[in-house]
Amino acid sequence: MPVCYRGAVSDPTSPPHTVDPGAANSQASTTSPPVDEKTQPFRLRDLAPRLAQRRRRSTAAELTFRRQRVDVRVPLDRSETTIGRDAGCDIVLSEKSASLRHARIVRTAGGYFELQDLDSTNGIIMDGERIERLTLQDGDTFIIGETRFSILIAAVVGGDG
Repeated sequence: MPVCYRGAVSDPTSPPHTVDPGAANSQASTTSPPVDEKTQPFRLRDLAPRLAQRRRRSTAAELTFRRQRVDVRVPLDRSETTIGRDAGCDIVLSEKSASLRHARIVRTAGGYFELQDLDSTNGIIMDGERIERLTLQDGDTFIIGETRFSILIAAVVGGDG
């Protein structure tokens, strides 16, 4: 049975990269064994933040909802977007069923969008269930107060990275 080595082939009829064990040792001894590549785990720590930064630059999201029969689109271009009745919130709701500071959407280090309830009275409703925290995906819908929100997440064509 032939032995597989890196290097020249001793018999032209045998498949490439094989050496016939009965062949002269001169050719097998000139072929050096492959050098094992050593990984450098310290570089993985440097790689993770760069990949996260590239992902942040390569995704864009916007929150859509309806206000007085008009569709409203709000780009999620900040690290945090707050929703509630308070005038200091990024998205201000008028209905009494929403808390002053009801929820926030945070862009995580990995470039994902996480919806978080801020200990509101009525919570955030998604698919008929109350949720406290959720990583949003493209097309997800949720309700705060009486307002239904949808998120659109898309890759940015030609983003840096």
